[in-house]
Amino acid sequence: MKTDRFEHQLTNNARDFARQIWLAGLGAFARTQEEGGKFFDALVQEGQAVDNQMKKTAEEKSGPVKESVGAMKDKVGEIRDKATGAWNKLEEVFQTRVARALRRLGVPTKDDIQQLFEQVDVLTRNIQELTQAEAEIKARKARPVKFTEPVARVAEPAV
Repeated sequence: MKTDRFEHQLTNNARDFARQIWLAGLGAFARTQEEGGKFFDALVQEGQAVDNQMKKTAEEKSGPVKESVGAMKDKVGEIRDKATGAWNKLEEVFQTRVARALRRLGVPTKDDIQQLFEQVDVLTRNIQELTQAEAEIKARKARPVKFTEPVARVAEPAV
C-alpha cells in the first residue's frame, strides 16, 4: 500500500510540475506578446551597436594589413624588375655568344643577306635596262629606211 501511495504522490508531483512548466510557457508567451515590439527594438539597437563596433574594429585592423599589402606589392615589383633585368642580360649574353659562334662557322648574318638582296635588286634592274636597250637597238635596225632619191650603195663597215 505504501508503494501505491508513493507512486500516486510521484504522479501528482510530475503532473503539478508539468502544469507549472506549461503555465510558465504561457506566461512567457503572454509577456512576449506584450513586450515583443519593445524587445525586438532593443535587440535591433544592440545588433546595430555590435555591427558598428565590428566595422570599427575591422577598419582599425585592416589599415595595417592594407599597408602591408601595398609594401608587399612594391617589393614584388622590385623583385620582378630585378628578375626581368637578369633575364634580359642573360639573353643578351646568349645572343652575343651564338652570333660569335655563327660568325666563326662562316654563317652569314642578317645584314649580309640583306646586302645580297640589295645587290640582286641592282643586278635585276641592270639586266632589265640592258634588255630594253637591246630591244630598242633591234627595233631601230629592223625599220626599213625609205629614200626618195636613189642613193648609191655604200659598203657597210665590218663590225
